[in-house]
Order: sequence, then C-alpha cells, then structure tokens
Amino acid sequence: MVCGGHVAQLLKTEFEGRVGPILSLSLWTATLSVLTLGFYRFWMKTRLRRHFWSAVRPDGTPLEYVGKGIEKFTGFLIALVMLALLIGVLALGLVYASYAVFQDEVEAYLVAAVIALPLIYFASYRAKRYVYARTRWRGIRFGLEPAAGKYAMVAMGHLFLSLITLGFLWPRMTFKLEKFRTDRTFFGDQRMHQGGKWTGLAKSFLPTLMCLWLGLGMVSYAVAQSFAVGEKDNGFDAGGELFGLLAFVPLLILIALFFYLRYRIVALRYLANHKTAGGVGLISRLSFPRVLGINIGGYLLTNICTGLAMLVVGAAASGLLILFYPGLADFGVFASGAVSEGTAGDGEGLPSAGLTVAFALFLYMATLLFFSVFRQTFVLFPTWRHYARTLSLTGGEHLAQIQQRDRDHAGQAEGMAEAFDLGAAI
Repeated sequence: MVCGGHVAQLLKTEFEGRVGPILSLSLWTATLSVLTLGFYRFWMKTRLRRHFWSAVRPDGTPLEYVGKGIEKFTGFLIALVMLALLIGVLALGLVYASYAVFQDEVEAYLVAAVIALPLIYFASYRAKRYVYARTRWRGIRFGLEPAAGKYAMVAMGHLFLSLITLGFLWPRMTFKLEKFRTDRTFFGDQRMHQGGKWTGLAKSFLPTLMCLWLGLGMVSYAVAQSFAVGEKDNGFDAGGELFGLLAFVPLLILIALFFYLRYRIVALRYLANHKTAGGVGLISRLSFPRVLGINIGGYLLTNICTGLAMLVVGAAASGLLILFYPGLADFGVFASGAVSEGTAGDGEGLPSAGLTVAFALFLYMATLLFFSVFRQTFVLFPTWRHYARTLSLTGGEHLAQIQQRDRDHAGQAEGMAEAFDLGAAI
C-alpha cells in the first residue's frame, strides 16, 4: 500500500490457539463457578480473557490481558449495593406514584424499564473502559476516557431518534456511538479516530428496514381492518384473510433477523476500515457467510454436545439415586429426570421434596455449565479466530513513535456490567 509517497508497512494478524486447551479451560473454570455458586465466575472470565487475548497476535506479538478477578469481584459488590439502593428506592417511589395516579403498577414497571436503559449503556461503557485499561500490545497500554454518563445520554438521544423515525436512523446511531467510543480511545499516547460517515452503513441496513416497515404495515392494516370486520356479514371470511396476512409476520421477522446479522458484520468491517491512530490504520476482511456458518454450525454442535453431556450426567445421577433410593428403580436411567420434574412422588424409599428441588437445581446448573463450555469452544473461539485472521494493520512503521500512557485504574472494574449480566462470556 502506498501512502504519502512511501510504501506503508502492512502487519498481518495471526491466531495461535487450539480447540483442546480452550475446551479444558472452559470446562474446568465453569465447573469451579458452579461448585462455588457463581463466586468463581470473576476469575473464570479473567482466565478465559488471558487465553483469548494471548491467541490474537498482530505482527506475531500477542495481546496481553492483565485484569484480575478480585477487581471484578469487588467492583461487582460495590455496583450491586449501589444498584440495589437506586433501583429499590426508585421502584418503591414509582409503584406508589403509579397506584396514586393510575391505580395500577403496570405504568411504574414501564417507567422503570425506560430508566434502566441508560444504566445499561452506562455500564457497557464502563466495562469497555476497564477492559481497555487492562489490555496491552507490545507493552503499550490501551485506554478509554471516562465519559460513561455522557455516553448514556447520547445513546438515549440516538435511540429516541431511531424509534421516532421507525428505524431509519438506526445506522446513524450505530456510527455515532462507535465514533463516541473510538474518539475517546487511546493506544499509548496516541488517540484513535473513527472516520467515515453514517450513510456508509445505510445501504446494508436497508433490507432490515424494509422488512421492519413491511411487518409494521401488515400489523397496522390488520388492526385497522379488524374493526371493520365486525360490521360486515362476511366477517368470518375477512377475518380469515387477516389471519393469513399476519401469518407472514413471523417469516418477516426471521428474514429481518438474517439481514440484521449481516448488517452487524458489514458495520463492523466498515467501522474497522475507517479507524486510525496517527499513521496506523486497520484493514478488516470480515466475511458474513463465514460468521453465519460459524454461528449456525457452532450452536448446532453446542446444543448436540450439551444434550449428550446431560444424558451422561443424568445416567450417572440416576445410578446414584437408585443406589440410595431403591424406590426409583422402576424409572431406570430416567430416575434423575423423574426426580427433577417432581414425578417420582414423595413416599417411603423416594427422595424428599427438598432433595427434589435441590436436584432439579443441580441439573439446571449443569445444563448451563455445559452450554457455556461448548459455546466458548464451538462459537466464540472460531469467531475470534476469524476476526483475528481477517484483520491487518497498515502504517506499521509509525508504531515505534507511540509512547506509553499512564495506568488507568478504572475503579469498580466491570461491576455494573456484571450486575446487569452484560457480556456474560469473555
């Protein structure tokens, strides 16, 4: 690539990682999380991030993640107390006001849901700030300026504009929020910049928008016609036509979802290709068909492996239950299922009601454990691999000019994001 009269240095990204190690690490850390009733999840995310980060190697140099589990845990406790006080007091006030004005609590819950939206944006920004502050490459720290409150207000403004325009300005929101974050991101002492225009995303969003508007039009037409159906003698036939019309809405939703997933990948590629940090830029060759194939095949494998693993666990658990409760022998290998569903009864030689609840909870947690493990292995791992191998850096000769930045403490880590369960994986 020629830039400014000279050839810009192109640095390719490698990905060094295998399925076996990530599978064993995910299984071990998820098991510890279940055995500690979720307490270990903060250390689990730390170990997984270190593994994933180290596998991504721009120009052969791995990324480093230096976050600590104790930072996440203490931040979570602080955020949980703050949220409990905020949401608790707010909810009580809203419910009281709603009963006083509307004699119903539904309006209070709707208002509370609207109020929670900016908190989610606030939490997501703080989480990114912590992750950036604990990420290094070539020994140089990343960083993100503290602006979570402003980001939440800007996000709510763009969301409002997107809603009142029936989704037309959704690409604008995508671009503006990414620009807000990118323009406040640093690599060492070099500030990053998000170039491009939001209209560059509009074309890829158009199919989703058309499906959305067509679906809204069908629903609006059906609602309008439903009032006229009752006034006609052939109301039954008209009602059948309306039902047939509405039957296409679920199909439209699936088509819209497909095109929206494509839009997300195209947007990621466009935004990455317009990011710069001084003389350094990015080149992304993300492939939507490849990402779609990874997700379809990955989730298929995840569900199959989760089902097989639970069959093994259920059979082993059934053997233990029959050993201690001979009355379950009639259920055979399905004894564990009968106990968890409460169909095994409660009598002599059968588990008590308390044990039934505990066993049902155990099977539920085990299912979540295996699903999380196989999702990490068959979905997230190959997705990261594709993202990494399709990403290159231009202007590598300018990297030597970038100096170290001061350490960003990023207090409370990802506490609020953990409380909202945002980014439950890595």
